Amino acid sequence: MVNKALWLSALAGSLVLARADAATYPQIDFEPESPRFVAAAEEYRAIWRAEGERISTALEQATELQMEAGPIRAIVFNGVSSSGYPGWPMRMRADLAPDTKRATLVHELAHRLISPITPRRFDDHPIIFLFVYDVWVQLWGKEFADAQVAVESQRTGRYDYAGAWRDALALGADGRKQRWSQFLAERTRRQARSAQTTKATLTFGR
Repeated sequence: MVNKALWLSALAGSLVLARADAATYPQIDFEPESPRFVAAAEEYRAIWRAEGERISTALEQATELQMEAGPIRAIVFNGVSSSGYPGWPMRMRADLAPDTKRATLVHELAHRLISPITPRRFDDHPIIFLFVYDVWVQLWGKEFADAQVAVESQRTGRYDYAGAWRDALALGADGRKQRWSQFLAERTRRQARSAQTTKATLTFGR
């Protein structure tokens, strides 16, 4: 009963603190799925309070995209992290080391950031890896970035992270930046053509 009360208290506190600190970067409300994830949720919450603005700024500068305002619901649980997309919650793995929690926040927010310009069920790991490594380097240094590539490259089964990271890093920083700029320009043109087609269809149908 005490654990449940602590969990509810932590959950309420997370909402208040996130909203108080969300003036210049996205509001993320980290919610433990159950009482046993309270500590992990607080660790994510502390990371975001201390570094959320820097993380958001680095992602926006790297991509020329704008982070959503939030609130973003992030459920901390015992499973594989996932980004969700605007209107749907993130899910953040509880048992990661502190540095990997930081890296995973950037990774999942990168998925979420580009989701409005990519189709559903689109394999966007090769796309986000064009800037995630460089954001890690900017925020926490090359040693941190290389260590987190190694962590992700050890993950097997669901996706070939090692292969995707190998391809991205082989491009070099300038190559990754150029490839991202090409992708962004192509997606922007495609969305503009789609909007024009939709507008023409609606006008014709009047």
